[in-house]
Amino acid sequence: MAEANIHEVVDAWQIYVGSIEDWQTVVDGLTAKDTQCGPVYDVIPNPSGVGDRPNEGFAIADMRGVKVAEPHYHTNGETEIYIVINGLGKTIVRDQAFELEPGNVAVLPPETAHYTLPQENLVLGVVNTPPFDPVNVVNLTESNSAVGFDKAKFDQDVAGL
Repeated sequence: MAEANIHEVVDAWQIYVGSIEDWQTVVDGLTAKDTQCGPVYDVIPNPSGVGDRPNEGFAIADMRGVKVAEPHYHTNGETEIYIVINGLGKTIVRDQAFELEPGNVAVLPPETAHYTLPQENLVLGVVNTPPFDPVNVVNLTESNSAVGFDKAKFDQDVAGL
């Protein structure tokens, strides 16, 4: 996805996420999917105030009970964008760490390894463009330089968790 388009997507969703006063009210009545990122609530169709965005999906990931969201990447051009709603953590994208605190944004390009280390009550707004499709997720258990995953670095990051 072109960088200008990513900025437009981030801007639209950052305004929406910033308007959320209580994320639990947003997910009230929705069924959570159990994932490695904790309970994930698909907010479909797109919430009011965001406009018609058929090429994007939005979910809320409650990572409060997660020690680590295991390394993976997305195929088929799927870009993932984290907008922090609550709490603290860190996302590692290839070899770069992004601090996660309310309002921060992390863009996870397709075909790029990433994992998340929640630290304190982490809840994320997650935008996928195109919309999330579980067949696009590839979990990583061994180093893979093509997508930027270093298993030794990951093991070091999660030691003691």
